[in-house]
Amino acid sequence: MKFLIMSDNHGRYLTVQELLQYWRSQVDYIFHTGDSEIPADDPIWNDVDAVVRGNMDFDPGFPESKMVDTPEGVVYLVHGHLNKVNRGLEPLFKDGKNRGATFIFHGHTHQLYANYSEDILMMNPGSLNQSRGQHPERTFAVVDIQPEQITVEYYDDENQLIPRLTEQFDRN
Repeated sequence: MKFLIMSDNHGRYLTVQELLQYWRSQVDYIFHTGDSEIPADDPIWNDVDAVVRGNMDFDPGFPESKMVDTPEGVVYLVHGHLNKVNRGLEPLFKDGKNRGATFIFHGHTHQLYANYSEDILMMNPGSLNQSRGQHPERTFAVVDIQPEQITVEYYDDENQLIPRLTEQFDRN
């Protein structure tokens, strides 16, 4: 099973549209963790399985968080600003764990990372607008879930794989 996760495009509509057109048939789920700055009723969301509101999304049509049941487990989506992810990730991890999440995806910091702990994958796909982390690329992520392993691949905003950022986690 494959998930595509994007975040923090901050109005880059055409970038999101092109990624959706390219990836929709190649992944099982597409998630957006907020700060799209695209209205909640825009038809672009027809190709996204779940989207949440970021601190720069002023449209009340977006939920603050979302739980999505998948065959591989429960996905917990938040933007992260209300979870204070700039101050640390432990509260969000505990919240997701208490909710029964297998996957916790968030944005807000514009800093990509992936961590697998206690059978939970927690990650930020980075930003499709501007990276604030140690990696300068504008990014999104594709998560490939296999019975023995989870692979997280990061792509730049021109849809090019960034091999040095690929991470693999054993599920045993």
